[in-house]
Amino acid sequence: MNDGEHHPIAKWFVGFLGGGGDLPRRYVVDWLSPRGFWHCMAFAYDVGGERWLLYDVNRGGVTILSLPPAQFDQWLTHMRHVSGMRVLQVEVRPAPRFWLQIGLWCTVAVIHLVGAKSAALRPIGLWRDLCRGGAREAFANAA
Repeated sequence: MNDGEHHPIAKWFVGFLGGGGDLPRRYVVDWLSPRGFWHCMAFAYDVGGERWLLYDVNRGGVTILSLPPAQFDQWLTHMRHVSGMRVLQVEVRPAPRFWLQIGLWCTVAVIHLVGAKSAALRPIGLWRDLCRGGAREAFANAA
């Protein structure tokens, strides 16, 4: 930002993969979520930078991308088609963290990023907790 101040992003979107689409389950861990979603990630729009920021903790590590709006639109369309991604809009609520954290996988990473009140271990549990907390579906009409 040009003013030299830091402004945290207050609204994030959480994408849940595996709710349909053509992407097959390839790993044993994918089958631990036999119903619903088997992966989640987060993204937000940075107004000052005029870019979409994507945050994805996956088997390969952590992926952070910065995409211009046109490229983000293509990515979102692709993800919705290939993986059946559904998206929830979440307001960030900084919350105290539990002193014990075992591992860092997609669900845990998103919980900490958005400050969700959730003890979910799998993406489907996080979906339910976010919906109970007031999150609403976004990009439902995107192509």
